[in-house]
Amino acid sequence: STEADGTMGADKKAPYSPIIGIPDGVYNFGPRQKQDAVWSWVFAAFMAAVAAGGVLACVGRSDMPEADTMRFGGACNATQFDFEATLMRQQKSHHGTADAYEGGAGGLGQTTRDDTAPTKEQNSAGSIAAGNSTGAAPFDAVEFLDGAVGWVVFAFVGSFFLGLSLLWMFRACAHTMVWGVVYLKVGTMAALTVMFFYVGALVPAVVFLLLTLLTGFCFWLYQIELNLVASMLSVATQGLKDNPHIVTATVGLQLLTLLYIAPAVAAITVAQMNGQVSVNGDAVVQDAATGVCSNIHGQPVECCAWTVDAWVPLYSALATVSVVWVVSMALEMRLYVIGGTMCQWYFAPAGTTDFSGTVRGALGNALGPSFGTICFGSFILTMVEMCRAATERLRRQERGNILVCLMAACLECLYALIEYISKFATLQAAMTGESFCAAATTVSDLLQRNFLTAYGTYIFPSMILQGTALVLAVGFGGATWLLSLTAYTVAQSANAGMYAVLVGVLSGVVSFVVLSFFVMLMLNVVDAVFLCYAMDKDRNMNNHQEFHQIFHQVNEHNKPAGAVVQGPDGGLMYAAV
Repeated sequence: STEADGTMGADKKAPYSPIIGIPDGVYNFGPRQKQDAVWSWVFAAFMAAVAAGGVLACVGRSDMPEADTMRFGGACNATQFDFEATLMRQQKSHHGTADAYEGGAGGLGQTTRDDTAPTKEQNSAGSIAAGNSTGAAPFDAVEFLDGAVGWVVFAFVGSFFLGLSLLWMFRACAHTMVWGVVYLKVGTMAALTVMFFYVGALVPAVVFLLLTLLTGFCFWLYQIELNLVASMLSVATQGLKDNPHIVTATVGLQLLTLLYIAPAVAAITVAQMNGQVSVNGDAVVQDAATGVCSNIHGQPVECCAWTVDAWVPLYSALATVSVVWVVSMALEMRLYVIGGTMCQWYFAPAGTTDFSGTVRGALGNALGPSFGTICFGSFILTMVEMCRAATERLRRQERGNILVCLMAACLECLYALIEYISKFATLQAAMTGESFCAAATTVSDLLQRNFLTAYGTYIFPSMILQGTALVLAVGFGGATWLLSLTAYTVAQSANAGMYAVLVGVLSGVVSFVVLSFFVMLMLNVVDAVFLCYAMDKDRNMNNHQEFHQIFHQVNEHNKPAGAVVQGPDGGLMYAAV
């Protein structure tokens, strides 16, 4: 390549070397060698362990007692439980607290009747009394579901076609869509500012006024970048148009993921049924009149508790990790298929119009030679998600600890970097058939050598697409709310307004999830096409003039000002003022 290598040292890096057997170092049509095969066996062993645990859970499950028998001690008052003696032992184990409690109202073991504690009769009739104590009609779950299911299904199907329309709109009028989202975002914040001023809330009004001005200034400052984003999205959607089965394959992957998640969640639920009834460790006394047990503080608790077997928590954790791993694998496989398909499409001979078989070939590689690579990449993402969740829990528990906040911020940067490298490593592996680590090394060197690292921090495509999806989902939810309100009113439902609001919210959430699926497709396509452009640029080739014009402008706006100079020893180095 005649492009600058961007290094600060005197030694010139060698150009990107094509992989043996791959013309020009682009798409590897095969036959490919198996990569990271050991991770295929690790994944298979993990799934086998989850399946075996599920079978064990089904075989060893026990019927859990009814709620009332657990609450009032009927499930644990048999001879083998030694109920009264167990309560006495638990009293003595809390003797320090028991002494303090005896100084209060009523001695331990002689608890006075709490008028707020429900009796057995009151417990069975409580829901009826609660329903009659208010003027509003009670919530009827059956009535709500009868009317809501159809609307939610309509939202799911309608959102799918709305997502297809979204792809078409960004291909046909990308600039209008991008700037429409920008104006809507600024206009919404301005409207909220006016509303706060109108109701007399000065502090929120001033805050939103400053945010509105700052947001508008930022968009004005990045006008050129926003126009480039519009062009990027427009040309990238052309790849989806020429390869429509990308949508088919990714939808199929999502459905297969659900086929695993459902039994895995069921196995976790059934595993909780492996255990036995025992006396509640918090209960220390039972009121003879009401049958209600109390803890050391006199608060009502259930007399009996369900204690799971020792292996259940470990199995639940194992199954939960497997669910996260499978979801991450579906995302990695989607990215792999898109990367392989877009590479074939990008480097196809000029004038090619038939791209049939490209998705099938990429999917075959994903399920075949590169399956271990996908398992490895998805395992890394799974560990990142688990570490991120642990960091978030620690941050919430230590809200006032500045060191924890700083550590969480640093770790979040590390997690984002790992995800960024993993994304382009998967795309590189999809195109060349390399192992995960080799692909990560290769693609990092490729992007650095061509001054393309700034693309990873380019947030506008995601912001624009997510903003569009949110606006469409809110509009779809609002329309569903109005239509369902009319339907419930015609049906003379007593809670028409409440049911319609719930239907609108559910429809909006479903719509946003479906539209986010199409958004991620577009973002993955943009990433894949960008990597193809980087390969093209590294070889001083030009397979798609329109892509080169757009990405070259993006690259020029992101790379630092400077020049490549030749040192006294003949080596090249990068110099900037």
